[in-house]
Amino acid sequence: MHLPPIRQLQYLIALQETQHFGNAAKLVNVTQSTLSTGIKELESSLGVTLVERTNKSVAFTELGKQIAERSRQIILQTQDLVDNARSLSDPTSLPVRLGVIPTIAPYLISQYVMAIGQEHESLKLYIREDTTANLIQELFDNKLDLALLALPYDAGQIQTQVIYREGMHLAYHRKTRLLKHSDHDFDALPDESLLLLDDGHCLRDHALAGCRLKNQKKIHTFGANSLQMLLQMVDNDLGVTLIPDMVLQAGVLQGTQIATERLPTERFYRDIGFAWRKGTSREDLLLGMMALLAVPKLEA
Repeated sequence: MHLPPIRQLQYLIALQETQHFGNAAKLVNVTQSTLSTGIKELESSLGVTLVERTNKSVAFTELGKQIAERSRQIILQTQDLVDNARSLSDPTSLPVRLGVIPTIAPYLISQYVMAIGQEHESLKLYIREDTTANLIQELFDNKLDLALLALPYDAGQIQTQVIYREGMHLAYHRKTRLLKHSDHDFDALPDESLLLLDDGHCLRDHALAGCRLKNQKKIHTFGANSLQMLLQMVDNDLGVTLIPDMVLQAGVLQGTQIATERLPTERFYRDIGFAWRKGTSREDLLLGMMALLAVPKLEA
């Protein structure tokens, strides 16, 4: 049986990702004619049409989409095989690609990287900061090995593990008149006074899960892209927001007019944990790295 080369499967994946022969060729560092010929040979080898070609567009057939997805899994498994072979003698011989979300990175990553360095002196660590959805996709695509994030989050086939739970605090200007202190009833707030991060940041989802709003008009139309921006707005009494324990412990409120109130953890919380690909050959190393994340001691 004649099996198609791995390279042809890579061509097909690149074409599906870019929907353009020229861009796909650049992605895999070959000429456009080489890529086009490779895909034609793949179609001939399989005896099916994978791509319908016109002068202006590329359209995958339904079978082509299925073959591209299967090809992606084969490439991931092949890469994992190579990594496994290389790391059999020394699991730290390959770099670990670590992703972390923006609402954790400034507060935990420095101490965590130091702990990893002390335990694995020869291990190279590459760190990438991005939103949860993007990190999960990069884990699935084998572009990351491990992600430090906030749970719960629907990660599909990606494995997750909670390390610890942290609570949240209501942050508001010391002289604000926005709060009526009605047993954490956020529907009692004036309209557009609840400040949150943009869509795509999981802290927004965790905050809303605790607020249990019936009236979405309470949410400010402005969506910040960082916690620092949210806190600046609170410091100017433009609204109130929710911040996790680690932000308060970092001392970022010093020198501001922001006061805080600890919220009930059974309702307002997020779980700090990790995500990784199931069955990865480096799972033992990754599990050991997860155990190095220190659980903070909360102030009473």
